[in-house]
Amino acid sequence: MSLDYRKKRVARMAAAWNGRLLNSLFMVWRTPDELWADLKRSIGLYVARAFDLPYVDDEAEFMRRLDARRDYRKNVTPNGGVVPKKEYQLEYNLFLRSWCNAMRAMIAPQPDLIRKFRVTPNVRLKFAVELEENVGRQLDTALPHSDAWVEGPWGMNCHVPVMGDIERNYLFFYKIRDEASFSDDFLKNAASYKDMQWVLQYYEPDRELRPLVGHINVSDYALIHNTHREASCGSRISIDTTIVPGEHEVHPDRMGEYLDTVPRIGETLLVKCHRSVNDAIPDKASAFAHYTTGNLERISLLDDGTAANGNSKPPFL
Repeated sequence: MSLDYRKKRVARMAAAWNGRLLNSLFMVWRTPDELWADLKRSIGLYVARAFDLPYVDDEAEFMRRLDARRDYRKNVTPNGGVVPKKEYQLEYNLFLRSWCNAMRAMIAPQPDLIRKFRVTPNVRLKFAVELEENVGRQLDTALPHSDAWVEGPWGMNCHVPVMGDIERNYLFFYKIRDEASFSDDFLKNAASYKDMQWVLQYYEPDRELRPLVGHINVSDYALIHNTHREASCGSRISIDTTIVPGEHEVHPDRMGEYLDTVPRIGETLLVKCHRSVNDAIPDKASAFAHYTTGNLERISLLDDGTAANGNSKPPFL
């Protein structure tokens, strides 16, 4: 059983990075004000371009305008992932830069704890009312789930509530009912979240645990979670992605999304988008693949021509 190892990983990260434990499988790190302001603004600019609306620096007004564009679906997946396209790849790279800057600051005291860093973070838009095409999907995040089911068992979630109604529209967590009953089978691969709902009999709602705003929330895959909307909630925007501490592999269909280190976007690396806003979002190559697969290309800015992370991984994600 890996549960003790998972707890030790989280504790070690919290101690090394000056984070704070909310429980034995969940740590938070407060984002410095300057980095937080840059991250929030870059996400606003990126979402505004993806939804073809003018950006305003007033959060309430921005969310109101975004809600009015709910039916504009060219650049958003059924599950609310904002898809990068070439017409706004500059804004996408600005978001990646601000995200990587925040992550680099978090891990700076001991960066070697991270062995794989994902360069395809999701900007996730969860409207107050679920998008109709997402209801009933196999990978609907409104279903209780672990990212281990599509990513492999050893990663950790990074979740950042950014703007909107993050008090009533949030990520809800479940805790293990009896740790003696925990099994690594809870975290095996599955092409559908529906196939793994049997795991919920070993969990119970954790009504005390809430992701913190202004923080990077890091949780082990052993914590089941789902999108939760309270009655009359508003829409929210958040980031969700993953990191892999330790010598572990991810699912083969996801390997192209990871680098060995956190890149410096704009200095060592740029990401090029190949699809246009006029191109439909294609079906994923597999249930385990990401919606950006085949769309993004890493462009090295290093003079020696090596890959931006110093290894020989292919440039396409």
